[in-house]
Amino acid sequence: MCSCRDRQHNLKEDGCLFHPLAEKDLPAIWERQHLLHALSSEFDAFRLYGWLKLDQTEIMFWRNQFVLRYHAKDYICYTAPYETEDFTLLLERLAELERAAGGKTLNFLNTERPLTAFPDSFIATPRRDLYEYLYRAEDLIFMKGRDYAAKRNQIAQFKRRYDWRFEPLTTANRDACRTVLAVWDSLHPGEMPQHERVAIDRMLTMSEHYGQSGGILWADGQPIAFAIGTHPREQLLDVVVEKALPGYIGAYTMIIQSYAAYAHTLAPFSFINREEDMGLENLRNAKLQLKPERLIEKTLMSRSLE
Repeated sequence: MCSCRDRQHNLKEDGCLFHPLAEKDLPAIWERQHLLHALSSEFDAFRLYGWLKLDQTEIMFWRNQFVLRYHAKDYICYTAPYETEDFTLLLERLAELERAAGGKTLNFLNTERPLTAFPDSFIATPRRDLYEYLYRAEDLIFMKGRDYAAKRNQIAQFKRRYDWRFEPLTTANRDACRTVLAVWDSLHPGEMPQHERVAIDRMLTMSEHYGQSGGILWADGQPIAFAIGTHPREQLLDVVVEKALPGYIGAYTMIIQSYAAYAHTLAPFSFINREEDMGLENLRNAKLQLKPERLIEKTLMSRSLE
């Protein structure tokens, strides 16, 4: 596979080139993401910048939107919002780019776009590990009904057991999140990859506002959980990070509900995206227990260029 340096046969369209995504690109992404109706978290300026070190994202501005290029372990993949104009032409141009760079396959990660939008030459591979979990906001804020009885019980136990409070995340208390991370890491040695630490620190230190917010949960005077999210579009809250220390009954449920309720006061939304489970069984079960409204499917669309 060619390296980034080898890929100088960049696709040019509307006067733009693929280039490594940088902080200077965020205002343009922020402006365009508000034109979307997508409920996926893929096209969110704050999230993209947070996870940049992992995804090695590159960007090209195309028509009214933008195209992203990711460097995965063994292949290169493109993606773009389903509202992107001239999509068939875009696929042709990406194929030309891949051929010029010596690529044998064009890979496109499809989100929310009908598969019929792709020519028959593409092979579809569902990526269940990347499916995103979408919940109704009212379900996670109020947790009403039989489906949430166990979660309400966890919240009640938490409130009885601990002297607790929830605080909005600010520059003054963000070190409490780092404290939670350090304790969590000491209790789960080797389980937190370095890129996750880097991503969370980038999110905590982002100075410009791109819809982000967060909250910290305290119990008996100690920070025990936090959440960071972003409000990328009017109808959506994207929860990017959730961490809670084990040993505190109901802490995860409590931070989920408390943060959702707080974020809703900042800018009301209809849906909450809690992102993918990365194929981890425990994480998948935990996300399913909160009864998602639906899963946002993702499909790797591949076309041979030989």
